[in-house]
Amino acid sequence: MEKKTTGHTIYEQILRVSVLGILVTMVLATGAGLSLDLMNARRVRQDTLLTAVQAVSHTLTITDETDSRKVIAYVDRTVYGISGIDLFAVYMEDGTPVYFCDVTGNTEDPSQLEPLDSGLMERLVQSSDPILDGDQAPSGADYCAFAAVRRTDGTIKGYVMAGMYLRSIRTSALHTLGIYLAIGLVALGLGTFLSQRLARHIKRDLLGYEPDAFRDLFLRRMELLDALDEGLLAIDKDTRIIYINRAASEMLSLEKNLVLGRPLSEVYPQSTIAQVIQTKQPEFSISLRSLHRVQILSDRMPVFRDGEIVGVVAIFRNRTEVANLARELTGVQHMVEAMRAYTHEFMNKLHVILGLLQLGEYRRAEEYVLQITQTRALSVARISQSIAEPSVAALLIGKSCRAAELGVRMTLDPESNLSADSRFLSPSSLITILGNLIENAFDSFRKAPADTLHEIDVSLREGDQGLILSVDDNACGIPEEMLEHIFERGKTTKGIGHGTGLFLVKQIVDANGGEIRVESTPGVGSSFIITFRADQAE
Repeated sequence: MEKKTTGHTIYEQILRVSVLGILVTMVLATGAGLSLDLMNARRVRQDTLLTAVQAVSHTLTITDETDSRKVIAYVDRTVYGISGIDLFAVYMEDGTPVYFCDVTGNTEDPSQLEPLDSGLMERLVQSSDPILDGDQAPSGADYCAFAAVRRTDGTIKGYVMAGMYLRSIRTSALHTLGIYLAIGLVALGLGTFLSQRLARHIKRDLLGYEPDAFRDLFLRRMELLDALDEGLLAIDKDTRIIYINRAASEMLSLEKNLVLGRPLSEVYPQSTIAQVIQTKQPEFSISLRSLHRVQILSDRMPVFRDGEIVGVVAIFRNRTEVANLARELTGVQHMVEAMRAYTHEFMNKLHVILGLLQLGEYRRAEEYVLQITQTRALSVARISQSIAEPSVAALLIGKSCRAAELGVRMTLDPESNLSADSRFLSPSSLITILGNLIENAFDSFRKAPADTLHEIDVSLREGDQGLILSVDDNACGIPEEMLEHIFERGKTTKGIGHGTGLFLVKQIVDANGGEIRVESTPGVGSSFIITFRADQAE
């Protein structure tokens, strides 16, 4: 499947690199090769010119007219038989040209040549070897070779000249350049073909994605995996760690950048993940203890490719956090705390009664029993009459006992009423909301002045139009900078391990279509008002 990308495709990138490499190589190779070829050709041509004039000078004799015709015939055979010579000339002893042949133009008119320079003739007389001289070259010629023709007694009888035109050198250079260009075009064609093949191969390995699209997809998935609360750890078939996300590194107390590529047994000796490679069977809900003695649940799944196991992926969940969340969601924790507070208060009163009896204050003990019995009976009766749901009533009774234990006055709005089968919220949801809001109010008194009366007012009003719950306190209030974040998980002023209660309250309210409003004034107190309307509950 072809995946689109906004940048250059892999084929365009490879082709660009290939073409650039070929062009650079071709320019360098052409420049170096052309220079070497021209230098070599120049040297060969110079050697050819020197050899030609030397050979002709040794053979040439100028005597009579008959001999001159033989000389001309010999020179013609020599000139046309040696490649690389464009022109040839024969001069008399005084430097006057008597023979001239232009191979490129088939010209044989010696009058086109000027007599030899006296200086050159003097140098030829003094030298036994041919001489290269560009100054005496005919018009258009690049350079020429000259040699003296001597009689048998060594005296000078004439001179010969062989030369080449500059256009011959250019023609040779263009011919060489054409060869290199042809080779370059072939290389470009081959490079384009191979680039296309390589691009297809790379895209096939990248599952049809372009490299930049594949990179973006990979980074996005890594960011998503790092954002998970569940830990992820992957090992290859050699039990080396090939991936670990943020949650797993925190649960296992491992440095992410330090463990990648290392054997699992070195960084986490307690782990039994590697045994999945031998069994090739998945394992679920395995209980284990991390390096920080945190209870963890783990699932392990083998990864197969072409029928062969290539590694294992392990998923970690904090069992302690899961258990706490379960208790919060079901309201069990709040019921347990309410019953504990009720039992604690009952034991305190028994101790008072026991002390009065031991002191012999029987009448006072009797009065005390009657007083607390009547007070408790009134409190329980008021809650029971207003709240028909038993579990919610039990929660409020338990929380009132805990309030008394903490020195907080907790009152239930006399107008409160709740049916036994409320259509707005389930009992467990009501327990979670009320339990967390009341506990949150208890905690807020920790920073409140001790010399003031601590009060909490709870109200539940249910009617045909909806249900309204409210919990008010006169504690220190919520800081303004925290007010807009109080329903976010982990956001709290109570330290590590808190910040879940109000998050769960908001989740339940949103799930049931309710609305929650917070009114808080620092130094005065806070109010949480939750509303469920009948039209939203249907």
